[in-house]
Amino acid sequence: MQRPVVAITRCSTYEQAPLLKALNLVIGASDFPEVKGKSVLLKPNILSDAPVGKAITTHPEFLRAVISILFDRGAKTIYVGDSPGLHGNHFTPLKSGIDAVCRETGAQWVNFAHEPVSRKIPFTYGRHLPFPSILDEVDLLFSLAKMKSHQLMYFTGAVKNMFGLVPGLHKSASHMRYPTVESFSRLIAGLYAAAPPDFSFIDGIVAMEGAGPANGDIRYAGLVMASKDAATLDMSMAAIMGYDIEQMPLLRELSRKRLTKASTLEDISFSLLDAHDLVISDFKRIPQQQKIRMLRTLIGPLFTRRFKFHIAQNKPKPLFDNEACISCGKCIAICPGNALQFDAEKHIQADYSACIRCYCCAEVCPADAIHIEHQGEQ
Repeated sequence: MQRPVVAITRCSTYEQAPLLKALNLVIGASDFPEVKGKSVLLKPNILSDAPVGKAITTHPEFLRAVISILFDRGAKTIYVGDSPGLHGNHFTPLKSGIDAVCRETGAQWVNFAHEPVSRKIPFTYGRHLPFPSILDEVDLLFSLAKMKSHQLMYFTGAVKNMFGLVPGLHKSASHMRYPTVESFSRLIAGLYAAAPPDFSFIDGIVAMEGAGPANGDIRYAGLVMASKDAATLDMSMAAIMGYDIEQMPLLRELSRKRLTKASTLEDISFSLLDAHDLVISDFKRIPQQQKIRMLRTLIGPLFTRRFKFHIAQNKPKPLFDNEACISCGKCIAICPGNALQFDAEKHIQADYSACIRCYCCAEVCPADAIHIEHQGEQ
């Protein structure tokens, strides 16, 4: 069996000349598809329309370079889209600079929330979710992910990036239905099976460590990564971040569902730099929970929602800093469990008996006023 190929190279800047060189290098060293005469949808990570300096989104210059390469290779039409959790039909990524890149390059921004089409999600017992209609109109789908830690999933990369295909608050409802990291990993694996990207890039030049995917710390990793196999690409990235990939629920689920040919790094062909040699030992990782017991793994798909909810509540709580809070209400709006409300002084009050520990609140907080408790913290 031919091993999946992952191409990794170093790049320390978002300046176009060296970035284009790095991207062309990884493209040439991987199974890049033919794009001449085709329409391509690029899916960057736009968790929120945050300024570039926060490293929350795929860098706009990374997007610009990919668009330039695709047009140079003869792509007919290039679309760019994403759907952050709290935004509707008229969302435009202005602060992140992505809208400007689209206008300047001739790529077309598309709203995923406009007339979405229902698709059946594998591994979810018949559940359907809305997907952007543009998927049925394009020839190719590319994931342009950001190298970031993630409070719930430990890391977020090219596969988790596909969750952004689901418009707006439909994502929040999915967190409520799949409250544990194991059940949510099964959902993400299903989404990936329903809409697998034809090729994936990871912007790891400036990454995020610690309390990601929105409130972590900037980490200059200086890497550009690419592969036809998004799951294998994520495995490589997680290993570089220092995670034990055998303990990552999403990677286990992707392997179990045969959505990747690789189970370990040894199953991967590294055509340029080898992930083994790039591990960032002091990367600020999300603490890993104890390995799931075999019985729970085997019967997990049969758990009742109540039991899943009970498991989720054993995880650390989100804590709210009233002094830093700007009372914007975004955490209240996105909370799938309706566990948050303002008190008389416009401070956040949390009902932890309703909280499912999805950490969506922390993801959307623009003031870094929410952090996840450490063991023993109240």
